[in-house]
Amino acid sequence: MLRYYKPTPMEQWIESLWRRAGILTPGQLTIDEVASRLNVWVHYLHQRSKALEWMGLRSILVDKRLSRAEQWEEFLHELCHILRHAGNQTLMPRPFLESQEADANRFVLYASMPHFMLRQFRLPDRQSEAAGLIASHFGVTHALAYQRLEQIQRRTFEAILWEEIEKLDLERMQTKIGPETAKEVPLEA
Repeated sequence: MLRYYKPTPMEQWIESLWRRAGILTPGQLTIDEVASRLNVWVHYLHQRSKALEWMGLRSILVDKRLSRAEQWEEFLHELCHILRHAGNQTLMPRPFLESQEADANRFVLYASMPHFMLRQFRLPDRQSEAAGLIASHFGVTHALAYQRLEQIQRRTFEAILWEEIEKLDLERMQTKIGPETAKEVPLEA
């Protein structure tokens, strides 16, 4: 399934971030490991998770009432705000806030189960088994593992569909102008 999958620019950025930080295996995808390697302070409190940055000191407050997997997902959400966003969300216009939140949600999906790490696994054909394998190896909730699998399937089917369309276009072009000439004419993207 992952053979046709093409990582998004955000996924490529995250892969570069993890590689620069020396995070190469799912076992390294933990709050303590990532925080240490990215120089982020983590505090566990009885309140909603949030990110703070003050005078260059980056901190993430994690809600200790959540499960370990939920804490990991919230940590990544807040990490995205620290790494990719600026401004006080309580003061920004709603559309800008919604854009940042959507970006942080995509970040969680890609950073918690990076494409380059998923490629190391032979995923079972049954989606429930694949989600269970991913959830256990990457320390995420089953819901997030399912979401990632569905996203991968959609993007994989899209890539296969585009490949088939390109083949049909080439065949159509060959029948119109002849097979010898068709090879020399580049296809438009």
